[in-house]
Amino acid sequence: CNHFFDTLRMADNDYIEDHHINELFESLRTSLLKAKPAKPVEWLRNRLTQSEFTDFDTSAEQRSRLRRTLSISRPTYFKPTQTHIITVAQYNKGTAFSEKERELLNLQGLLPYQVEDLAQQVARCEQQLRSFGKPIERFTYLTTLKETNQTLFYSLVLKNLEECLPLVYTPTVGEACLKFDGIFNHPQGMYVTTKHRGRIRQVLDNWVSDVDIIVVSDGSRILGLGDLGANGMGIPVGKLVLYVVAAGFHPARTLPILIDTGTTNKKYLEEDPFYLGERRPKMADDEYYAFLDEFVMAVKAKWPECLLQFEDFSNDHCFALLERYRRKMRCFNDDIQG
Repeated sequence: CNHFFDTLRMADNDYIEDHHINELFESLRTSLLKAKPAKPVEWLRNRLTQSEFTDFDTSAEQRSRLRRTLSISRPTYFKPTQTHIITVAQYNKGTAFSEKERELLNLQGLLPYQVEDLAQQVARCEQQLRSFGKPIERFTYLTTLKETNQTLFYSLVLKNLEECLPLVYTPTVGEACLKFDGIFNHPQGMYVTTKHRGRIRQVLDNWVSDVDIIVVSDGSRILGLGDLGANGMGIPVGKLVLYVVAAGFHPARTLPILIDTGTTNKKYLEEDPFYLGERRPKMADDEYYAFLDEFVMAVKAKWPECLLQFEDFSNDHCFALLERYRRKMRCFNDDIQG
């Protein structure tokens, strides 16, 4: 109920008055708690078509729009303000926006004349991808595509798994991490740094989406490459792409996180002018474990049902971290248990 009505208030509150929403919510919530159905989502859908739903002073069109808004099987609604939908990767369809959509979403003049289907878009992307000679160039192309049009990116990867998986993850992701600060062009996921101590829970609130799975790393043992610090973000990002295409997670409900507690890598501390992480030695163990305690409890408080995966933590920490948290929240370490 909370999910449905929060969605309604944010997305379509022009269609029905707030006091009607509140009345409907209380009615459905009370009935749901009393009935305790085995399939609550289906039960809610059915009740939305019954008498209590039509008791309110709303038109047939408003009720139709309300049902559509509350349908959990539909994507969330994008409500354009000052940001055009084509700038939001989760919703952008590029040249696949229909003429009607271009009119309704104020996209006239912002896209080429032709309306294409997804198959045409994928064919063009295949040609573009194969025009690059080096794997790292293909990796950069795919990263840019993912940050501009998620639907097209995942369609391309799913159609060309054998070709694309070695690009979005191993072995190419290793080179990408080594060069991460040099090829960086768009932030992905979240960076939790030492300056966030004491307010990590507040910082996590800056991620506005619900999350089903988090892959987190501190960059201290990236593949066989050692401590890459903040450059290790490529690993959580790439691993979650695998989970979307192979395990069916919704991309909007995944979150890569880099825990930045400094680095032991002299190159990043003193030499690399583009390094994006904290230029400080790693935290001492007592500080480190206190910092991770705050992070894990903040994740559990914000997303209590979320799965937390520890990825590429150094051997002197990974076993202790797993033992420390495995009975406190839903978590695992892929390097130990994978």
